[in-house]
Amino acid sequence: PPLRERPDDILPLAGYFLERDHRRLGIQSVRLSNTAKRLLSKSIWLGNARELEHTLSRAMIRALSEGQNPDRVIELDIEQLGIATELTGESPSGQPPVTDTNIRLNDAVDDFKRKLIETRLARHDGNKAATARSLGIDRGNFVRQMKRLGIEH
Repeated sequence: PPLRERPDDILPLAGYFLERDHRRLGIQSVRLSNTAKRLLSKSIWLGNARELEHTLSRAMIRALSEGQNPDRVIELDIEQLGIATELTGESPSGQPPVTDTNIRLNDAVDDFKRKLIETRLARHDGNKAATARSLGIDRGNFVRQMKRLGIEH
């Protein structure tokens, strides 16, 4: 039966995939945050177990590309998972999804970008270069985005 019909199998399978793949990527150890576990359990796995496997592999690669140390325990959170959170009804910030039907798309996108940038800046203690790397953009573009969005830091 499809994985979406076997929600109790999601976390044991995730553990198996993480255990198997962390050695291949040269990571000492990897675990899921509690938020990530909840998100994985609530997601609709249309692609079955292979989709789960690929999601976790990409998450480990994202964690490494964000600068997490492979010689320490890496904790995967929802940012690394990259799951379409609209399928679960949760947003990455833990706040409810946008329900204002009168908001313009560009305004909603700018609000999301502003919150994400502010959250990442706080996580990286205001270090713009590290924040830009974690977002996958170059520092110059990051600084322009901050200026355009009115973020002072």
